Amino acid sequence: MSVEENKIREAVRALLEQDTDLRLNRDLVNVTLRLIMEQEAHVPDTLTRIRVLPTVSVVGQKEPVERTPKGSTFLVIYVKFLPSTGDNYKNVLHLGKLIKSLPGIKIVRVLSIGGRPTLYKGEPIVI
Repeated sequence: MSVEENKIREAVRALLEQDTDLRLNRDLVNVTLRLIMEQEAHVPDTLTRIRVLPTVSVVGQKEPVERTPKGSTFLVIYVKFLPSTGDNYKNVLHLGKLIKSLPGIKIVRVLSIGGRPTLYKGEPIVI
């Protein structure tokens, strides 16, 4: 066995033996959301407001902003957050309600959870 292989084995062993008290007991959940916002909504400020919500870890924009002549702004984002329970639907619903409560946001639609297109009882999740 080479010196490099020994180093790799030691590193893997150290990772496996880490104290579990120092690790998260749940994985982050990644959701993709489509926000329908007021025409005047300021996207950078909206993303910052989402970033400071409880449980949110990461927020990013997935597509260019779309502004319609009818007065709406459409924004597709991803949000990684730390769920409080094992029920994805309840966690996503709670997150969606928090986001919808922010200024300028009219509708939150869940497009995917964990990279998979999502429906609840055959219907899209719309908050």
